[in-house]
Amino acid sequence: MQKLMNIIKKLINRSTTPSFSGENAAGKGKVKLVAIAKDEAFYFPEWIHHHLFFGFDEIDIFINRTSDNSSDVLNKICESYPQVKWHSADWIDKCPGEAKSQIQFIVYNKIWDELLKAGGYSHIFFLDIDEFWIPQNFDVSIHDFIDNYSPDDVISFEWLNDLGNLPAFCALPQVLEGNLSPLVKTLYPVNTKIKELRHHVALFDGNPHHILVDGNEFAHRKSLIQAVREDLQSLKDAFIYHRAHRSIEEYISLLYRGRPGDEFPYKTNRHGLPTPDPHYNKVVIDEKQYAKYKASFSAFNSGTQVSSVSQKAKGFVLARLEQSLNQLQQYVSSDYITMMQMFRGVYHHHVVAEFSKQRAKMIRQNPDNFRLMRDLAIDASSQDIHEAIRIMEMAYALNPDGPVIKQKLSEFKHRAASGK
Repeated sequence: MQKLMNIIKKLINRSTTPSFSGENAAGKGKVKLVAIAKDEAFYFPEWIHHHLFFGFDEIDIFINRTSDNSSDVLNKICESYPQVKWHSADWIDKCPGEAKSQIQFIVYNKIWDELLKAGGYSHIFFLDIDEFWIPQNFDVSIHDFIDNYSPDDVISFEWLNDLGNLPAFCALPQVLEGNLSPLVKTLYPVNTKIKELRHHVALFDGNPHHILVDGNEFAHRKSLIQAVREDLQSLKDAFIYHRAHRSIEEYISLLYRGRPGDEFPYKTNRHGLPTPDPHYNKVVIDEKQYAKYKASFSAFNSGTQVSSVSQKAKGFVLARLEQSLNQLQQYVSSDYITMMQMFRGVYHHHVVAEFSKQRAKMIRQNPDNFRLMRDLAIDASSQDIHEAIRIMEMAYALNPDGPVIKQKLSEFKHRAASGK
């Protein structure tokens, strides 16, 4: 009887789970999405649902060096969606040291080679779990999008980087705002010839038709070959929404993931929470389309019964937040410059307090160094404008004719008065 009840339960769950059937009834090749993840269990349901919603045919996730409950979350999802698969990539850690640091490219090349041998695939796309493929029209699937191009077109999508100003653990909002980045992620036809895979744009073997979403030929910057040239950069009909920051709390937690092969516990390739810059853009998703998207995600969560394991995954993120905050004093003291780079713009009371204490200590040790005070005041201005004013006034007392000191002190006072 219990076995029968379990079968009935599964059937009921699947009947309430959204069905994401791609476009292959018309004989189109499948689009494979591949990701590598470490300790990102809480974010899997949203990211997987998002790309199934937009018609990606298969999703493969490789987890490596993971200590959260990623396997539990993924098992729940894979049970209802066989087109989603997960694999352990820990076997790569048995390779020599230099190879271990190339985990992404080892996995990516392995999957690409397997797709070529299997046949039936048209495109392959590599995204991270904080990267979301976004068409401005939410009724457009990935297959609808590809149909507008030649089958051999290599298409690069520009990043819209989030600002980290959302509530903690917020799902994809209706209003997407951020700063447009020149860096891209690239959708490859599986028959594209390459010499070497790279994070953003591969080194090609030959001269494929490599374009941007608007059809313009991709051209790179002189200083950064994986970034689009300045005159070509713009918000287009489809882009990658890069949720690298999410919220202040999540950003502090994510920093404590570190980098592969790096003993430093914080993620040193992050540069703090951004503010709107000249490339700021805002995309408002159509209300009806967004309601349909939200309802689909709700049904996805219900049908997969992923909520309980997701709560545990959320607890892991919160525990890592506490670890990150608890280690601040040690690393701010020993490596202030590196830590300041990562925590710039982070207005969290504990973060501000630890950095403020360290700046005060550095000033006590160098009471006559107005240049140090000037630089520390500029640092403080991204965390506490009133502290910035106090330190800059100390620098001004020592060097009242310094042009930068006078300019910044005036700027800081104006910001404080205007509440910005």
